Amino acid sequence: MTTMLDSLFKRIGYKPGQQVTFADLPEFLSLLALQFPFENGAVLRNERISMTKTELTEALLNNKRGGLCYDLNAFLYYVLTELGFSVHMVRGTVFNAKEQAWALTGTHVAVILREGDETYLLDTGFGINLPLAPVPFSGEPVPSKTGAYRIRETKTDKGDYLLEMDEGDGWQIGYAFSLTPIDEAVLTCVRDAIFDEKASPFNKNPLASKLIKDGKLILTKDHFTKQTGGGLTKEDVNAGDFQTIFVHSFFD
Repeated sequence: MTTMLDSLFKRIGYKPGQQVTFADLPEFLSLLALQFPFENGAVLRNERISMTKTELTEALLNNKRGGLCYDLNAFLYYVLTELGFSVHMVRGTVFNAKEQAWALTGTHVAVILREGDETYLLDTGFGINLPLAPVPFSGEPVPSKTGAYRIRETKTDKGDYLLEMDEGDGWQIGYAFSLTPIDEAVLTCVRDAIFDEKASPFNKNPLASKLIKDGKLILTKDHFTKQTGGGLTKEDVNAGDFQTIFVHSFFD
């Protein structure tokens, strides 16, 4: 067991020294989701860390921060590689359901895993829309506490496959992607597009979201929403309070 994995297991509360098998991945992915929020603080502070395993590990394990898809799923890729899984990263394009249009092309990152004769998609960086389990390319839906997820082979100008999700209102497109592997250089291009492009949804206002054991947290510049089994609360956020709420509410 490497120092990186020891530190991660301690952080997420996974069994010390325990090997992670394919059957363990739903539990493992759920524990990751409870610890690392989806958030854009680094973008707004213009903190461009390298997309290497060393720098991502340092940033995520030793600081009270999360990241966007290229941070969280690149970190997942490095972790799964350390654990001995056959994985590679891919890029995709998110579909904006509200606008009924594709978002900034090629700026979503996900992980592809091969297990035996099967291929799966894993994603810890799609906001709170997380399958929390490997999603098979067979098309079989995967249930999650955030909804259901499936992969459909459908060619678009944004890729060869679609990740679709059903939050109770029918199947909707999450994003399109292809299976072409990407490396750190492409990750850096994705990161820079999110930092610099006018069409980026993440370089204007602060945003943070995270799953919790019995619900979810969503923090914007205007509101802090907490949904649990006991109900939903929504509080106004005053100017300057975002970071304090984020640090105190999103980390143990």
